[in-house]
Amino acid sequence: MDFPVLYGLVPGIIGAILAGTAAVRFLRDKTDLAGFISTACGFVYYQAFQGNPVMLPEFTGSLFGVPQQDQIVGIVLANLTTALLLLSFHAVTKLCSGLVGQLVPSPIRVSRERCDRIIFISFWLLFSAVALPNVLFGRVVVGAINNILYQRMTWGDTETYSGFEVWGGALGSSAANLGLWATSLFIVWMYLLGSGHRVLMWVLSPLILLWTASVVLQGSRTYLVTVAFALVVYFLGNPKSGMKTIYHALWVLPLVFLTVQISTHFRGTGLQGINLPELTARMFEIRGNEGASSQMDGLEYYRTELVARGLEPNPILGFFRGIVERPFEGLLMPVPRSLFPWKADDLTGRDFNLFYQNIRLGVASNETFLGASPGLIGRELIKYGILGPVTMFFWMGLVLAL
Repeated sequence: MDFPVLYGLVPGIIGAILAGTAAVRFLRDKTDLAGFISTACGFVYYQAFQGNPVMLPEFTGSLFGVPQQDQIVGIVLANLTTALLLLSFHAVTKLCSGLVGQLVPSPIRVSRERCDRIIFISFWLLFSAVALPNVLFGRVVVGAINNILYQRMTWGDTETYSGFEVWGGALGSSAANLGLWATSLFIVWMYLLGSGHRVLMWVLSPLILLWTASVVLQGSRTYLVTVAFALVVYFLGNPKSGMKTIYHALWVLPLVFLTVQISTHFRGTGLQGINLPELTARMFEIRGNEGASSQMDGLEYYRTELVARGLEPNPILGFFRGIVERPFEGLLMPVPRSLFPWKADDLTGRDFNLFYQNIRLGVASNETFLGASPGLIGRELIKYGILGPVTMFFWMGLVLAL
């Protein structure tokens, strides 16, 4: 742990090579989408920050407050995340081959004639879900434009910054849910542009693109990367894609990277705060994907606040809870809790945030004021106990298999 090159740069380079190899396999041969997703996400969220020479000193500095045993376990688990995802994918594919075969139609049976109708119905369901808060609270167009200009979907000074002037009521704290619906709407709309409904899709395109942009360009890097990844899979994964598609990718991907950096460095001031010299100087400061250090924080919390005090979840009960609760969590994730009051409220997130604020930041507080993350594996340990990560990898392996 005293040699940043060994635990930072070297694993980052290995992760980048694996992601690059998987990308070539997928884009050239149109095979192994699950491997491409696993290696790309594993690198972006766990290794790009630590393996970036520009950010390595900051990553190293972030470890000073973490006990060494949590550093070691955290860095090992972070760098093995990709391997664990792939192992889970292969194990679940073999274990549930019959179920996967029933749920996933064979390529021979997949055609636009068979798929367009259900996707068109899905489009209108998503369109209604995204239109509702925009119509009620966002003034349809003006609100979306303000979200882009000020890079904030909600803000304390609503009269100045937010298009959602009356953000509250039944949709009180559901900005993230709106983001999930909007990015899904964009992906379905993109598919229907090549269907028999293309004329209607082009007519609706100003609203679709504006509403999507109001989420993707309001300072959340996650939604921007989600849409960018969907574009890569949809266009470059198309067996008919050729040099023209690759040519467009050569300017689209750098533009996405530039937009991510603007969202990162100027999210507090909005587009009017962009400073070109500052942006140029900080162009290669990659932030927002500190998965490894987050996981270390989660491990320390689990070890010191739960295990040391005898408060960790029962491993057997936690395992069965994870198996049963995980799919319901995923299905209900896009549903606003205020509209679905019996949706479970995960208090472990609040408890971890208080720990992070009091221990890591040294700010004595009984109220959460940020959204700290305990990392992928750390969250499962905290909520379900020592076998929690097993249930999480089972369900993620099934998602990748499907």
